[in-house]
Amino acid sequence: MPPLKRRKTTMLNSETKTDRPVCLLTVISDPGKADAMARFALQNGAGMAYHFYAHGTAPGHLLALLGLSGIRREMISLTVPQDQGDALLDKLCQQFHIGRDMNGIAFLQRLDSDGRESGVEYDYVMIAAVVNEGDGEYVIESARRCHPVGATILRALGTADHSKKTFDFEIVPQKEVVLIIARTCHTDALHQAIYQDMCSEQPGRGILFSLALDRVAGLLDMVPDCRESEETDLPQAAREEDHFALFVVAGRGHTARIMECVEGAGGTGATILHCRLATPESGGWYGSLGDPEKEIVLVIAESEKTRRIREKLEKIPDDLEGQPYPVGQLRLVRFNQLSEVRDAL
Repeated sequence: MPPLKRRKTTMLNSETKTDRPVCLLTVISDPGKADAMARFALQNGAGMAYHFYAHGTAPGHLLALLGLSGIRREMISLTVPQDQGDALLDKLCQQFHIGRDMNGIAFLQRLDSDGRESGVEYDYVMIAAVVNEGDGEYVIESARRCHPVGATILRALGTADHSKKTFDFEIVPQKEVVLIIARTCHTDALHQAIYQDMCSEQPGRGILFSLALDRVAGLLDMVPDCRESEETDLPQAAREEDHFALFVVAGRGHTARIMECVEGAGGTGATILHCRLATPESGGWYGSLGDPEKEIVLVIAESEKTRRIREKLEKIPDDLEGQPYPVGQLRLVRFNQLSEVRDAL
């Protein structure tokens, strides 16, 4: 698999009232460590911190070595001005010994809105699977047949139209989002293993996709080096690069207008992740009045639908803030549906 290309990025971050290019700096670690890292980042240039509870898992023989022996995790995604992202990641690594003492993992993603290439190669990828509740562990077991990967599982909700059924199966609303960080050269093999094990004729089984990462520190230091060739035969759908992951931030319980935009632009559903928002002024995760709760609406769509969704979102204000919804997007480098529904005879 050839190295992935980085795209030029821009984002309108209406929560920080700036149109400067923004990147996401994400930290996954044990609860106390992740909290301390987020506080440090907010004091050193990060604008917003989105805090997610998670379930972590790693191969048993690596747990103690990686310093991630507990199953509870916290994931914090921080918005950082793009020109400060690398420097802040370096500060985090130095302050918390990420990459030396295995205090978790941190990675950087430059948010993409136009898809134009700048010729920079990627070494790492985040593989994400959105599956029905209870299927997350099966995704991880499938991936581990290729490599001894660790993973993070987030709980989420699906928003597919439950009135539409196929073969009398109903879409399961409770979802799990499985995140696996891998070297670029391992992506095909991991996708192949997960796809073959999880794909079925059951509708609403889930989706599988990958996003390129600019930098990774921590857990990936333990991943085996790439062999010369790990190319595998994937279904054609996995080779499509015309899909985007669109992230829209809304207040908790205020996602209806976003979903109207998604459906009005031809989208068929989304995944909703619950989180807490903290800022440099928050005074910790729990301020005097409590930090605001947010929901991240994740939509996977082709480029034309993504463009139409963004156009519709620009025309309506956030229900709570009266400002445009904060929106970011990333181009997918792999995409598969995990359902292969065939016409009835």
